[in-house]
Amino acid sequence: MPFAPTDPCSLAWDALSQATLALKQALQERDEAQGHWLYERAMSAVKFALSIAPSCVPLHQAMTALAEMPLTERRQTSSEWRAHANRCLGLLLALSPFAIPPVRWAIWTQTLWQVFAIAISGTIAIVTWQGISSLSLRALSYAFSGGILGASLYNLRTLADHIAVQCDYSPRFWVDYLTRPLLGGVLGIVVYAFAAGLAWTLTLQSPVGDQMPKVIFALGFLSGYALRSVLAWLNSIAKSIFRPAPSPSPTPETLPRQNGGE
Repeated sequence: MPFAPTDPCSLAWDALSQATLALKQALQERDEAQGHWLYERAMSAVKFALSIAPSCVPLHQAMTALAEMPLTERRQTSSEWRAHANRCLGLLLALSPFAIPPVRWAIWTQTLWQVFAIAISGTIAIVTWQGISSLSLRALSYAFSGGILGASLYNLRTLADHIAVQCDYSPRFWVDYLTRPLLGGVLGIVVYAFAAGLAWTLTLQSPVGDQMPKVIFALGFLSGYALRSVLAWLNSIAKSIFRPAPSPSPTPETLPRQNGGE
């Protein structure tokens, strides 16, 4: 079973989750024009979900209820479209993703993948502690293990938040859930390399010691947990180092000649 189901029930649920997100943003938007644009975007997603006609009973009931809510015309007051958005949002928030079998399967698959990644992280840490004597290799292994653990725990927290709190879970983000643990491990190593290089530059000594594995593991964990922030930090460093060369100043030979000039 794939991480992201593509059957009609899943597609309809995904469209409704996007509608839920847009409706919440529309109702919170202070700019009337931007709020109405978000509302129309949500209604387009609802119309698409209605056109799919899924066979899942809970989705079919939700589709029927949405169809009974007449979509208002484009020329409407703020109170009218906000009232309609509120009614649609209330109905969508009442629909649980666990009621949709393929979506429920996708949730459990993604959750089990994070648990498996946590188990891998623990296994790497234990093997490193008992079987690797080289301090440098132990440091890299701890950084990698901590990054996997941090990214996996962040994924579990995000899954729970989008399912139980935000109520806008979408299976379309399966690639992010799948690859984040690996990215977290790699970023743990990268951040450790930066920290080790900085420490060596300042002290001319290796930062690896008897007490350092705990610090390295924690550093890797934070790198994986705050993966997007770390990527933004690395991106800013790359831009500052590899900034484009300034354009050369024009010389008299390169300046365009005026009409009739020599």
